[in-house]
Amino acid sequence: MSYRSNDPTLHQDQTNRISWINRLGTRFLISLILVLLATFAVSQYLLFSKEKESIYQEEVERAAFMADGLSRSLQTLMLSGNASYAVDWLARISESPELLTAQVIRKDQNEAFLDGKTIEQVNRHLDTDAFNRPLHPSRSIPDIDQDAFAKAVNGQSSSLMDESQGTLTFLLPINSDEACLNCHAYDSSQVRGVLRITTSVAHAQQRIVQARSDMIFYGMSVSFVIGLLLYLFIRRQILSPLELITEATATIAAGNLDSKVDMRCKTEIGKLGESFNRMTVALKNSTVSREYFETIMNSMGEMLFVTDMEQRIRFTNPVTQATLGYTLQELAGKQLNELIKSGIELTPEEESELAIAGEIKSIEREFIHKSGHIVPVLITVTMMHQADGKAYQIIHAGRDITRLKRAEHELRLAAKVMECDASAILVCDAQANIVLVNPAFCDITGYSREEVIGQNPRLLSSGKQPPDFYRTMWGQLLEHGVWAGEIWNRRKNGEIYPEWLSITAVRNSAGNVTNFVSIFSDISRQKEVEQKLSHMAHHDQLTGLPNRTLFSDRLEHALAHAGRDKHKVGLMFIDIDGFKAVNDNHGHDIGDALLCEIARSLKALVRDADTVARVGGDEFVIVLENLLHVEDMVQVAEKILEHFSIPTMAAGIACDIGCSIGIAVGPDDSSDADDLVKKADTAMYLAKTSGKQQYRIHSRDCMKQQ
Repeated sequence: MSYRSNDPTLHQDQTNRISWINRLGTRFLISLILVLLATFAVSQYLLFSKEKESIYQEEVERAAFMADGLSRSLQTLMLSGNASYAVDWLARISESPELLTAQVIRKDQNEAFLDGKTIEQVNRHLDTDAFNRPLHPSRSIPDIDQDAFAKAVNGQSSSLMDESQGTLTFLLPINSDEACLNCHAYDSSQVRGVLRITTSVAHAQQRIVQARSDMIFYGMSVSFVIGLLLYLFIRRQILSPLELITEATATIAAGNLDSKVDMRCKTEIGKLGESFNRMTVALKNSTVSREYFETIMNSMGEMLFVTDMEQRIRFTNPVTQATLGYTLQELAGKQLNELIKSGIELTPEEESELAIAGEIKSIEREFIHKSGHIVPVLITVTMMHQADGKAYQIIHAGRDITRLKRAEHELRLAAKVMECDASAILVCDAQANIVLVNPAFCDITGYSREEVIGQNPRLLSSGKQPPDFYRTMWGQLLEHGVWAGEIWNRRKNGEIYPEWLSITAVRNSAGNVTNFVSIFSDISRQKEVEQKLSHMAHHDQLTGLPNRTLFSDRLEHALAHAGRDKHKVGLMFIDIDGFKAVNDNHGHDIGDALLCEIARSLKALVRDADTVARVGGDEFVIVLENLLHVEDMVQVAEKILEHFSIPTMAAGIACDIGCSIGIAVGPDDSSDADDLVKKADTAMYLAKTSGKQQYRIHSRDCMKQQ
């Protein structure tokens, strides 16, 4: 691979531009050396530790083998019964060059075969004095490791390595066998004593030193060879091509577009060189003319004008001219401040942003149209700098936001309307999740805005409407785009209330539903008014009893059920005897109070399912449903007569009244409501003319009169 340039001096100048320490090859070489050294050190440490451990382990095994052999020989000598043989034998093997010391140590940590302690114990045990030998003073062994000795006494051999002294001490327990127990049965422990031998490990340490030297030599040799090969490979495949590309880019930056990089390799670096060459050709062939630049600016859909540092206009595009109503000639050289209401002076925050970032985005200014009206514009200001970093032109890119402002105004107006509207407004997305509510919604439902945003409107469901109701509602809404009707919902506090709800589906230009807008109002008060009006239309205003209209409806309903269920309906027509005298003597207030007391009494004397109604001034009717026998009606009539046989209290005044009762039975007497009333009225009239304070049954008494 080679690098060609038409300017050799430039090539040389660019090569010397990067200092030696900053070159990639230098830094890579230093990093490679450090990595290899670290790898070498770690690997050598691990290998050497392993080799050292292996050599010392060989020494321990050799010492263990030697100790085992000495132990067997010692036990053989002891079976002779003469300890002098063992003493002489220990003295001879201690002179061996392989051993530094060889000792037999009793469990009390004194050297064996010196004093007569063991002989005395044996003679005492065998009850003889046959065993004796020359005695010596006892000698304690202080230079022994206590933990290792304790392990040996417990039957475990152990070894101690002293690298500074170059010695290895091996402790081997001397175990008792059956032959030993012939003389030493007084001691039942498994271990009789400890054999200690000490050997030199100088030869092993020499091997370790030699192994370390060999490892360092061979390791450094291998590391050097690997590092050299690796460096040469990376130098050839990566570093050298990168240096060529670096020199070529510096040449192109200086203005020489004829520079090329000749890459013969097919690696990624080679592909980079080929791409670099294609880039230089494309760069050389790409010359952007002023006409090309102006064509781009003229085709932009937003306002664009260029000023100098004194805010004099140098260039504008057609969108700017059309937006402000000026021609290019009228705008050229004009001060920008002349086109902007209050000028384009920047706030301290905007000046700081321009100084730091070199541009300001989305600042709003009011431009003055040639005709005099205001055009709101959103501007982005960008500074253009020369090669030395000095600003020399300002580019203003603007967008007419008149429609946006109008839309914002309409949105604010709509938001104000929503806020002030007494009806609750609820907006959902296409998945029927709440995205917007107005204050009236919160007032009516008791939920705050934060509690419902993102929720489904079903949280308001009262459960009074069946699932079919909602299926029908959604079907109509999706098919026709609108639904309106009365629905029962639940407030946050659990109260169920009626509301009038209208839902509209909002669709986009593609016809897909994007939102659902619901408007509803609480009609609880309206419902109460309707109920009051309904009550007034069907109930007596004084007593609160059903009036003639409601009475007729209930009687017809009772007769229809009686015909279907084979039951009887009893109809009592009651006229109050003596009421006119009370009304005349005590006044209308007492008369009204008496009527209310009569109504209360009649309701108390019948079942809750029965109907007591006032159909005239002092005339009452009672509808008794689901009866099986006429006698049931008679019992009720007798209770009523008995109740009114004593004075009735009204506003503290005892009123002496009675009643005459006429009874008709449906459907026996008639299945027509009006006809049945007439027959009950006839029976009542008969009771009244027969002496009052009694009852008459139409089918029994009136038929006799006929």
